[in-house]
Amino acid sequence: MLKFDNPPTDDELLELLKQGDTNAFDELYKRYWKSLFNAAFSRLGDGDAAKDIVQNLLIEIWQKRIGLQISTTLSQYLFGAVKLKVLQHFRSEDVKQSAIEKALERMTDRFYTTDALYGYLDLEEIVSAEVEVMPVNMKRSFLLRSDSYSVKEIAENLNLAEQTVSNNITEALKRLKRRLKVEYPDRYINCFIVIMALFTKS
Repeated sequence: MLKFDNPPTDDELLELLKQGDTNAFDELYKRYWKSLFNAAFSRLGDGDAAKDIVQNLLIEIWQKRIGLQISTTLSQYLFGAVKLKVLQHFRSEDVKQSAIEKALERMTDRFYTTDALYGYLDLEEIVSAEVEVMPVNMKRSFLLRSDSYSVKEIAENLNLAEQTVSNNITEALKRLKRRLKVEYPDRYINCFIVIMALFTKS
């Protein structure tokens, strides 16, 4: 049973967690469980796996609470952490094979104590910004393909020719590669692989 007379802010919640306040952990669970589960489920399509990911994440945060350092908001950290956990799940299930394993090694080795998570959040922000300025049909084609729709299904949904959809997706990927090459000239290929792992579920 929670004992807070007034719900703490996220910053206050984080400080209480570091102090070992179990009520703060209950509040964290209550506040974020459902939305974190939905974020994981939307990428996995597997309720049991999504539940395990969120449960494990929250348990690990409690276990690592004393040394936990967060330079973003708590919300940004949690949702970024879920996405990285999803990537780790893909890797463990061999969904993306060895290419993604190599791309993720440096990003996930010291998940909670390095800049890996913040680097990922920057990467996702860059890609989201690039997708946002794409022409409407290109953006829609890419996002639907990212949601595991087939080219045929996208064509029917958008009332476009299948070749047009394919061209839109190809051009979208080219634009992302170009942007990543500018932002990450030394490792844009690995960054691109990571982004594709996030944007595609199979």
